[in-house]
Amino acid sequence: MKQVWNEFEQWLKTNRPKAVGTLNEAAAESEIAAVEQKMGLTFPKNLKDWLMIHNGQRDEYIAVIENYTLLPLEEILYTWQTLKELLDGGEFEDFPEIEPIGPVKKEFWWNPRWISIATNGGGDDICIDLDPDEGGKIGQIITFWHDWEQREVIADSLEEWVTATISHTDH
Repeated sequence: MKQVWNEFEQWLKTNRPKAVGTLNEAAAESEIAAVEQKMGLTFPKNLKDWLMIHNGQRDEYIAVIENYTLLPLEEILYTWQTLKELLDGGEFEDFPEIEPIGPVKKEFWWNPRWISIATNGGGDDICIDLDPDEGGKIGQIITFWHDWEQREVIADSLEEWVTATISHTDH
């Protein structure tokens, strides 16, 4: 993961120089463990490694990957808790059925085993899927739209998602 981060930071310096200064310091292992406990989830090792290099970004609305900013631990937790409250309160029950593109479970509008790691600030997130459908991979990267039923697997892993961004120099 360190190698991927180093390449990503080099890419940022060239393509999104303003974003480099918005990256947070590393998260401590104990901080990650506390968030995992509150969520009742175990983060994949690559996510822990990622957060222990940079704990997301400060909230400065400078996107790093497409139009997404990277979430720090406290925002990962806050997003999860907010969506979990909505789920538990039955808010998603009348929502349309999910239209999966790739092996994403369609039983849930939002699945409590999805970890939001990036957001566009409008309720649409990039998530790590810890509960993929048959044929999927634990840790695959999926899209979550707050107002659209499509859920798409966009990468098999966090590393693959970041690497695809780097090789996509579209800016």
